[in-house]
Amino acid sequence: MSLIRKLHCRAFISGGRKSKMENGQKKKKNKLGMRRTGFIIAFLAPTLFVFCVFYLYPIITVFVTSFCKWDYTNITSPEFFGWNDLWNNYDYIFNKYPFFWEALKNSTKWAIVGAVVQIPIATLIALALSRKVKGIKFVRIVYIIPNMISTAAMGVIFLQLYNPSYGIINPIIRLLNKDFSDSILLLKGPAFVAMTCAYIFFTGTTTLMILGNIMAVPGEIREAAMLDGASGLKQDLHITIPMIKGTLKTVSVLAATSGFLLYNEVYFLTKGAAGTYSISYVIRELAITSPRTQFGRANAVAMIQILAGMVIILVVSFVYSLSYKKEKH
Repeated sequence: MSLIRKLHCRAFISGGRKSKMENGQKKKKNKLGMRRTGFIIAFLAPTLFVFCVFYLYPIITVFVTSFCKWDYTNITSPEFFGWNDLWNNYDYIFNKYPFFWEALKNSTKWAIVGAVVQIPIATLIALALSRKVKGIKFVRIVYIIPNMISTAAMGVIFLQLYNPSYGIINPIIRLLNKDFSDSILLLKGPAFVAMTCAYIFFTGTTTLMILGNIMAVPGEIREAAMLDGASGLKQDLHITIPMIKGTLKTVSVLAATSGFLLYNEVYFLTKGAAGTYSISYVIRELAITSPRTQFGRANAVAMIQILAGMVIILVVSFVYSLSYKKEKH
């Protein structure tokens, strides 16, 4: 009996020691977890502060003042319309402002063109620049340098290209139509095409993002495909592009949203003439160009732009999710 008691005592003591060790380990883990949480909060706090002050607060202000009378008569103190007239600014934009629907249609077209046309062009250029051929590094540098120019400067450059007196576009058109002497920026239809070209072919940043991811594709995979007899085109279609689909989705969202937000090209080339208004240019016209300084109505358009931008992101994401599902099946 004494032996059994001794064994029970030892088991009890060892069990107590184990429980104490486990409790100590749990406390250490909890302390480490608290430290990690504290570190993450401390690390994110400045970013969250900047986000709230410079992004979230302005959006809330835009949203609130879109329901206010805010123009040159009360520029320092926006006045809430009241619940009965809550949608006054939106009613004016939808039903009375002459260029809103034109601008919305144009901006939507530019968003679609950005995702459907600009991304394939940028991808083809990136694939070409990723080739390991003699002199390709020099070609990459030559390609990158012009893309350091801002969109505003590109707008001015295209303005010179489209100039009817000394630009290069009109002489090309005269090869097909000898009597043509107008500026294409003043013709409804051609002006939209000219604007689209000025936006579409500025693919530098998008191309560089895609090129960076192509260069990150392991060379061993391509070499194995080459040994199996796959041509360069097959490697691109079945290896490279599938491996960079995440990047293509990101740049598609960026291209679509930048197309929807198009402003510099409109401002420098046409200022909305010949049916080329954009949503961003409407905001400028209401808030700055208008003699009434219609901040409230401009903010109503800005809210529409923000919501439409969210829809664009969701649509692009949905399209890519469908392509992922097809690949799995």
